[in-house]
Amino acid sequence: MLPQSDNFGETPFKNKSEIHDELIADLGKVITNNGYLQKCEIQEKVNALCKWMCTTPKKSIYRLDHLTDHYTDNLQKLCRALKQVDKPDPSIHLLPDLPNGIVAVDSWDSSVSLDLKRYPREIIIDAICGAAVLRGSHIYAPGVIGMPNGLIINCKVSVFADVTGHCKKGLIKPYPDSEKVYLGNGILRQTRKELFGKDAKNPCGIAIIMTDVISRVPQLNTDSESLRPYALLQNLPSIICSLVLNPQPGETVLDMCAAPGNKTTHISFLMKGQGTIIALEKNPGKVKRFKEKCNDENIKMFCYDATKAVVERENSFVQTDGPPFEQGHFDRILLDTPCSALGQRPQLYNTITLAQLRSYIPLQRNLFSAAVRLLKPNGTLVYSTCTVTIAENEGIVAWALKQCPELKLESVKDRIKTDRYGSQGYTIDGLMNENARKVRRFGTESTDSVGFFIACFKKCCQND
Repeated sequence: MLPQSDNFGETPFKNKSEIHDELIADLGKVITNNGYLQKCEIQEKVNALCKWMCTTPKKSIYRLDHLTDHYTDNLQKLCRALKQVDKPDPSIHLLPDLPNGIVAVDSWDSSVSLDLKRYPREIIIDAICGAAVLRGSHIYAPGVIGMPNGLIINCKVSVFADVTGHCKKGLIKPYPDSEKVYLGNGILRQTRKELFGKDAKNPCGIAIIMTDVISRVPQLNTDSESLRPYALLQNLPSIICSLVLNPQPGETVLDMCAAPGNKTTHISFLMKGQGTIIALEKNPGKVKRFKEKCNDENIKMFCYDATKAVVERENSFVQTDGPPFEQGHFDRILLDTPCSALGQRPQLYNTITLAQLRSYIPLQRNLFSAAVRLLKPNGTLVYSTCTVTIAENEGIVAWALKQCPELKLESVKDRIKTDRYGSQGYTIDGLMNENARKVRRFGTESTDSVGFFIACFKKCCQND
């Protein structure tokens, strides 16, 4: 009997007790009115968090680009893109208290009949691809790792994700039930020879069109699989990030860790294409992909390590269009920092090690220090992560307020003029309740989205 929900277990950290122990220690920093959390409370919260990581958000959020057309035109394009012959139109609605052009697509409820029976023709995909499928994606060739012989184009297949990492690329024989989870059904569009044959050097394109997924998230029809430049599938907290930054036309803005570029293009939209956005990313492959999809004239993308983006010695500075930059160069800075990414949902199988989990904090501090130096007096700095750990979120804010007395924490909910989305941060040593209320945390106790964290700072003048 197949599961009829998208809850894929109690934790994505299979056989990794050290990660659970680290999460328990992390929540041990929380201060309540009655003191620190009790051990039983912490364990309950960690269990709920891990289970939540294994589930799929019930709404898909799209950001409509309406620089040239009114957003309703692009909303109609999105509606057409989500139409499927054998299913009712999904519910699409604007999100309240946010600017027009941010819309939610609801998952189908139980009244909509989906074909979720298991077919004998089984396809195995990797866990990352599996998570994308549960969020509404079709399956692209690189994500397929196992397929039996003899399948023909347009045959119906059942899709499973490898949740142990043991499946070898090109697997032919059936994969054990204990090492896979069922995701749904689809239509095969590429053969085994195209994917794994000796001439298949870099297979690409859609390998399987998903028709029915256990998360009940609607897929885009393949005629409109790419809605650019009309609409962009983007996590809600990522959209809110740019709204909190609130860039203005004519300003000079820095996106310190810009890939994949969704926030960068949103910043450009909010600036009405006027002003300059410097986007930094040190991974050459990510820079290449960013440049291929972004043609905004006011965005300048550089392959550069953002920790080194500030000039160390003034007498060595030579003015150029790119990094490094003088101190106080930018009106606003977005630091969406590299992190442990524990807020991603759903997580079917997370391979992070304890050393990796702990490695991000020094990098985040280095990036933050560079950001403060690059920011103009009275400038705005937004710090964000897609993780849920206190050490990488409230812990960094507490450290920053201690290390940088010129910074003042501003209220995120006041900047977006609503407290509907997310919840206040945790109170910890160095970040008492008044300031904890100013940051915004997305997690188990708030909006049904990915896990996320946003803090906003103003750099005060010396005489402020």
